[in-house]
Amino acid sequence: MIKTILLAEDERGTALLVKTQLERYGYEVLLAGNGLQALEIIMKNPVDLVITDVVMPEMDGVDLYMALKKRKETAGLPVIIVTDKQIFKESFQALGVDYFVPKASDISNLVDKIKSIEMAKGKERNLYKVLVGGANSSVLDQMKSILYGDGILVSAAESSLDIVTKSFLMAPNMIVLDIGLQDNVTMAELIGSLRCYSFLKRTTILTYTYFNPDDVGVNNSGALENIEQEVRACQEAGATKYLGRFNRAMFLDQVKECGLF
Repeated sequence: MIKTILLAEDERGTALLVKTQLERYGYEVLLAGNGLQALEIIMKNPVDLVITDVVMPEMDGVDLYMALKKRKETAGLPVIIVTDKQIFKESFQALGVDYFVPKASDISNLVDKIKSIEMAKGKERNLYKVLVGGANSSVLDQMKSILYGDGILVSAAESSLDIVTKSFLMAPNMIVLDIGLQDNVTMAELIGSLRCYSFLKRTTILTYTYFNPDDVGVNNSGALENIEQEVRACQEAGATKYLGRFNRAMFLDQVKECGLF
């Protein structure tokens, strides 16, 4: 249930108008003139939702959003971005934001968005959440289709940054990662960083490999040895289990054995 809302808006007249309108719907609204003020208020007063403008002095909406997602206490806090600019919307969507309202829209649009977030969070609490990560979009799509069903929420990520961001947003019960995905960091380094956060310490983290035997070469012992080294490094970093090469027919049984439900 959303009761207390933090509104970050540097235009005082706009902020007071939205506050008054939301209070008529029964919400308690706290005001901040920029991102820094918003963070200070949230540290002292727990809130259920943040509504923020993008362009603000001292700390803008982007930096506010990123600061909230970096802290375990506020990582799951829903954020509504107020913007009319498509470029801002696309930038926030890349960060994982799902909730937007246009500027100067009717208050009923904002209230409807708040209600939809309440309904989504109510359903999400009962879902088993799985994050699958890897460089091959076809494999990720197969995993999503295999895991899709009542009671399961599946999200995919194709980069280390996307994996970290979605881990903060979802707080998944299970993470399935391709050890071959290496962009800015190795998979072992990524797993080690995820384990640093208390809400991910007990999360089941599974690793897998995807490659074409023709690409690696059946007799290419050097390539296979590199895979074995990556597997060991991931285990030492905190991975729960290595599933082997992705196999569509076996995947569901493998994840069930590792704690799916």
